[in-house]
Amino acid sequence: MSIKNILRKAASLVVELPPEPVADLTAEPLKFKTDLEDLPAAPRPAPVATKSVEQIIQETPGPNLDQIKIAEEPAPSPTAPDGKVDYQLVYKRAGLTPVAFSAEQALDVIHSLPVSLPIDVRRATVNATIAAMGKAMGVDTAGVLADAGRKVAALSAYEDLLTHQSSTYVGSLEMKILELETQIAVHREEIERTKSLLSAAVGQCDAESNRLDEVLEFFTLDTGASANAPS
Repeated sequence: MSIKNILRKAASLVVELPPEPVADLTAEPLKFKTDLEDLPAAPRPAPVATKSVEQIIQETPGPNLDQIKIAEEPAPSPTAPDGKVDYQLVYKRAGLTPVAFSAEQALDVIHSLPVSLPIDVRRATVNATIAAMGKAMGVDTAGVLADAGRKVAALSAYEDLLTHQSSTYVGSLEMKILELETQIAVHREEIERTKSLLSAAVGQCDAESNRLDEVLEFFTLDTGASANAPS
């Protein structure tokens, strides 16, 4: 699947975000009451929030998907001489800032789980891992999704930049080739004309040499007419 198709798909994907932490009702001991109606009601499960990745990115600090661009100048090319792309440099050129827990780190956690586990179990495990880190690092699932979406957008912008630069460069080379091919055709015509002139000149010189040879033969001891003389 192309990067642009991945980006379009990602923007519309719907995500079930883990519920916000519920206040701990056991933090303070409850006083004993005989009236059951005075007891606090058991907390209801928090509703599961669903949002699209695009909505999550819009609500997360940082640029929206359509705001992620890569300027041609003056930043250096993120492609190494061997053609390998430096992704971190691409993200930097796109203006993305590093996050506390990146999409790549989340991917490492995902790949550490057995693929035989159901997707719901793996998803819950990863969400729990991120939630546990969130208390100390300030990360959450929404931030990971936003990081992944923005990086895909940056790669798409870089692909557009490469395509534009390559098309421009290839076009200039094709124009040079066309100019050279025109020059080659002119030079070939000049070569053929020169060969033709040479052949005509050589023929004329040979004919004149044969004509003058008759004089040489006439005044020497050779008998008869010159072999080169015209009949």
